[in-house]
Amino acid sequence: MKRKRIAVCAGLLALTVFVLSPFSRYPLSLLVMKVYSGVHQAESLMEEKKIELSVPGGGDTEETDWYPFVMTFNADQSFSSFTGEENLRLTILYNFPAFDLWKGCSRLYDPDSSYYSSFYGAYLLSGRDEKGNPYGFTEKGRIDIEKIAQVPEFDYQYLVLSDFSISPTERIFDWNVTGIEEEVTYAEIDGWTRVDADLTANGTIHERNGYCRSYLQYGIPAWSPEDKGTEPFAPVKMKGRVYGRYFSEQDTGVFFYVLTADEAVLEECDRRILSRSTVHSEKNGG
Repeated sequence: MKRKRIAVCAGLLALTVFVLSPFSRYPLSLLVMKVYSGVHQAESLMEEKKIELSVPGGGDTEETDWYPFVMTFNADQSFSSFTGEENLRLTILYNFPAFDLWKGCSRLYDPDSSYYSSFYGAYLLSGRDEKGNPYGFTEKGRIDIEKIAQVPEFDYQYLVLSDFSISPTERIFDWNVTGIEEEVTYAEIDGWTRVDADLTANGTIHERNGYCRSYLQYGIPAWSPEDKGTEPFAPVKMKGRVYGRYFSEQDTGVFFYVLTADEAVLEECDRRILSRSTVHSEKNGG
């Protein structure tokens, strides 16, 4: 009996040490985000519009580059408020850099990583602008560059960084288009428009200030701005790429995107991951 009690105590001690260590944050993130993403998936534009959209995750690559799977988040009301328009629907599919298991957090926070402040995924956008056009497109069916730039700005600044308690006066998101290519074949479908841009945006490095919900998915930041010789949320020169297309039968715009501070990461993510995405709808029409 005494040995059994010792074994139980030892087991509980080992479990406590594990839970309190950085190593526990990764399995916790996987569990929480699988459940949370599944709830949003069930209420997403994909379900409503009968669009099957699949974006590969880091589990489909041999490298330790990205989080294993792509997550889903619905931001309908908050995006409508951000744009000043009514009745817009926005579903976000997103992925972020892989965890450093020793640090117990994503490399999203690490300014020395080539994946610093990087994201990729897809946006599904439904609703009309003040002129009655599908939001994000002109009356001639072309991408509205100004409106489309609102989506990554909203996503990055108001969903990602705001949860880290960045003040409104600190926020920076300057988007400058460097190239537009129309009638691109992507994800094995014709008719996409590709937009490349340079941007300056806040980096994600910051001092932990209490606890926020985002730490459940990204882990608690292990890199200090002071130790790295920088300011919290110091602006970073970044690259952005968006592929957009309007699916008329579903009255929905689909946009694939990559945001990163490293151009090589952008090209690799586009070529090896994002381009292998699939989109299936009733007619794949546009």
